[in-house]
Amino acid sequence: MSRHVARHPNTPAVFKIRFALAAALAMLTASEAATAARCRPINGHFTEQAFIEGCQSPVGLCLAGTLSGAVTGTFVTTGTESIPTGDTPATGVVHFTADTVVHARLGKLAGDIAIKNAGVNRIQATGEIIDLQTIVGGTGNFIGASGSIQTFGTFVEGVGRSEYSGTVCLP
Repeated sequence: MSRHVARHPNTPAVFKIRFALAAALAMLTASEAATAARCRPINGHFTEQAFIEGCQSPVGLCLAGTLSGAVTGTFVTTGTESIPTGDTPATGVVHFTADTVVHARLGKLAGDIAIKNAGVNRIQATGEIIDLQTIVGGTGNFIGASGSIQTFGTFVEGVGRSEYSGTVCLP
């Protein structure tokens, strides 16, 4: 019994295809490495306090707070929407959106980080809050920043305490 193994010819066309595939794979790997190198994981916690004087929020919610952890600094959040749902009477949960400016330090980097917030808050009892924060830009060392931050904690009677975790990416 003889065995016949089919071999692909080593023609110039096959060589060009193999070379193109190898080059594309190398560029994809280099691109992924560059992306990973410019993004930094962050985590920590923050406290916040509602304020009224000077608040320009269309829904009457402004917050000032302090961050500690990977990102340190202060922030101001301006509520843009507060959206009860048909389930709010039963759950006490309200959806919200907001704009936040963080006067931040991340290692040796400094500047402002601009964030768009979207989350939910149980406005009854223990005041659980969950917030997805999308980084949309910045100033100083954070010009062109992107990324996202997830927060969870409590917000009761105008005072909040939360943990944060996410990624800050720089161009």
